Amino acid sequence: MRIYPPAPIIGRSVTEDVDLGDFILPAGISLAIGIIGTHRDPEIWPNPMMFDPDRFLPKEVAKRHPCSYIPFSVGPRNCIGVKFAMMEMKVLVATILRSYKISTSISPENMKLSLEIVSKIIGGYNISIKKR
Repeated sequence: MRIYPPAPIIGRSVTEDVDLGDFILPAGISLAIGIIGTHRDPEIWPNPMMFDPDRFLPKEVAKRHPCSYIPFSVGPRNCIGVKFAMMEMKVLVATILRSYKISTSISPENMKLSLEIVSKIIGGYNISIKKR
């Protein structure tokens, strides 16, 4: 969800001037927020392409800005199904992994993405599934 977020980019409209220090976002403009870029920013995530679940321990989360991890957007316009989606995903993954071993020959560094409304892997999902 961090390295390969389901939605790589979200759009927003600026309703009032926003001072970012070096420049100002004027009211009335539209902007695109690159979730995938934020989730791979080495200033926020050291060694960003490495999968490390310890990044989400409470003491590590407290060190980061709350908007540095936004796989379902953030704020009043975030995904209304975020809690359901996370719960559903955990149950589905746990159910599958109890019965099957899943492997792939593709390393995360070699995955090529097509950034559309949702992220898709170019060339398909090259996985093998074996009954446990």
